[in-house]
Amino acid sequence: MGAGGKSTAMRAAAAVLTRRGMRVRMTTTTRVGVGEFRGWPVQLVSGLEEAQQALDDAAAVKLLASGIFPGAAAEQEKYAGLDPALVDGLRLAPDVVLLVEGDGSRRLPIKAPREHEPVIPSRSCSVLLFMGASALGLPLDGRNCFNHERALALLGRAETCLGPEEILTLAAHPDCGRKGVMPGMAFRLVINQGDLENARPAAERALRLAWERAGIEGALASFQEGELYATSRD
Repeated sequence: MGAGGKSTAMRAAAAVLTRRGMRVRMTTTTRVGVGEFRGWPVQLVSGLEEAQQALDDAAAVKLLASGIFPGAAAEQEKYAGLDPALVDGLRLAPDVVLLVEGDGSRRLPIKAPREHEPVIPSRSCSVLLFMGASALGLPLDGRNCFNHERALALLGRAETCLGPEEILTLAAHPDCGRKGVMPGMAFRLVINQGDLENARPAAERALRLAWERAGIEGALASFQEGELYATSRD
């Protein structure tokens, strides 16, 4: 959930897991861009039985969706996700991993959830919060943050730039980064775009603060480059 590379990270995780012999199914409880999964196997399912069959078949990896929302242009088409109650009703074999994208951010690097977000299935084992390093040092406004008014309200400010302290506050806040995360679900912070060298020191400090002050483990990575730069315990 969050912003800053969720779909890219999900595809990267799927590639790694399948190389390790796991069968991977990807889906969303909201919508994802058709173009983001071009070239990946996609199956449209209409209910629990079809979804379970898609989960159980021998395919190494596929995206499960319930339909397609047309856009004004082809690049604006979206796959409709699965109802979270349907996701909760699925049975997973030991060699199957289900990756679920729980919200959208319109490609902005930071996000504060709206009232109905995120949509996290209740049986989720782990929740990853994504943020993009490209926003560090920039004003927290509509150019860099989805639902920025809410983010500013949670920070208690009329305006601000995004730095390590702001990352910590938003990540740890029960109405922002931790919203919808239930007891028993592992929670991790992932800062993407670690290949941006000018943003890396602030991103690394944000990870340290998240661990030291809120006990949140995390990592700084670039899913575009396939690199891991730091973890919260470094």
